[in-house]
Amino acid sequence: MPNQTFKLLLKNPNFVRLWTSQLLSQLTVNLVNFLMLTRVFAVTQSTIAVSLIWVAWSLPALLFGPFSGAVVDSFSRRRMMLVTNLLQAITVASFLILKDHVFAIYFVVFTYSLFDQLYIPSQQASLPGLIDKNLLPAANGIFLVTQQASFLVGMGLGGIFLSLFGPMFAIVVSSVALVIAAVAVFYLPHDTPRTPAWEKSFDQFVRDFRQGFSFVRSRRSVLLPLVLIVGLQIFISVIAIILPSFTRDSLHLSLNHAGITILVPASLGALLFTRSLPRLLALHRKKSLVQWGFLASAVSLGLLASLPLWPFGRLPGSILIAVSLGMSLTAIMVPAQTLLQEKTPAWFRGRVYGSLGFLMTVATSLPLIAAAAVTDLFGPSSIFAILAILLFGIFIFIYRRGNYVLANGFGL
Repeated sequence: MPNQTFKLLLKNPNFVRLWTSQLLSQLTVNLVNFLMLTRVFAVTQSTIAVSLIWVAWSLPALLFGPFSGAVVDSFSRRRMMLVTNLLQAITVASFLILKDHVFAIYFVVFTYSLFDQLYIPSQQASLPGLIDKNLLPAANGIFLVTQQASFLVGMGLGGIFLSLFGPMFAIVVSSVALVIAAVAVFYLPHDTPRTPAWEKSFDQFVRDFRQGFSFVRSRRSVLLPLVLIVGLQIFISVIAIILPSFTRDSLHLSLNHAGITILVPASLGALLFTRSLPRLLALHRKKSLVQWGFLASAVSLGLLASLPLWPFGRLPGSILIAVSLGMSLTAIMVPAQTLLQEKTPAWFRGRVYGSLGFLMTVATSLPLIAAAAVTDLFGPSSIFAILAILLFGIFIFIYRRGNYVLANGFGL
């Protein structure tokens, strides 16, 4: 049954086109991010300096993110993805001129993120309209695996790729990939917004922005999966920024191996779990998958925190733990993403995903800076321990109160 579901998706040319755009966009983000994260850390030797990359990424979301959903719902989503992919290709290519100065890195990240505020809501809001509703869990699973696989190629193998071909070649490949992503969405069906942007006044855009947040706040069936997605993004972002420090201090490996130790096996774990996800969803309640996903994530991060104390086997241990972590995060993310799409009207999805992006940025900014400071002072293991405790607390909450809180609004 899982294989048959995936085959149905792959026979849908519009899904394949959107998936191609997502794959190439994610691949570019992770390859370029790996280049910039390692460059900043190599120059500054500071996790706080690395966290400033996130600040540069966050500013467009804070300034423009609240309105991005209303903008997306007022334009053709196909055209929006096409234009933003091309502008991102130009942004990445500009690094060839700016070279690898630290402030130039922050500029490239800021500009790329600015266009991503329009691309991501357009892409996420387009998916439900291109496939049958019963295929959404599998489609979201494929999109999540693509995200993880992009880590595998972009960040996991990024160090080896950069060592062989150099950073400038990586930039050229990334720019070309984004152009191909634009070509893929060009062939998607033409779509028209419910109310075109040229028929709206500025006051209407502000009302659309307010309606998006009011809708999210008043619909528990939308709010609760959104909160889960935002929470997971905080954990994933914190892990990403402390990864260089963890690789150097706990595993005593080169920064070029930062992705291979955690991100590659985590991606493989997500891939393995997603393959069996349709069957698991047919046999188990979504609440059970989410609940035990939190427990497995807490145990995995607790083991990573203890890794420096291991007398031997640290590298193979980190690989096995990361596989478990990838599987457990997938058990939480895919059901939450699917429910968010199912419970949101088609004409409102841009605003909901715009709100999601804004909330992710607001929620992650302070934890990332705090985590970077704690990492520089006490080491990466302390952060893994704190995350493990928080995830275990969420597991206890869902275990004890899940049938009352989650079942009513989350549809579990």
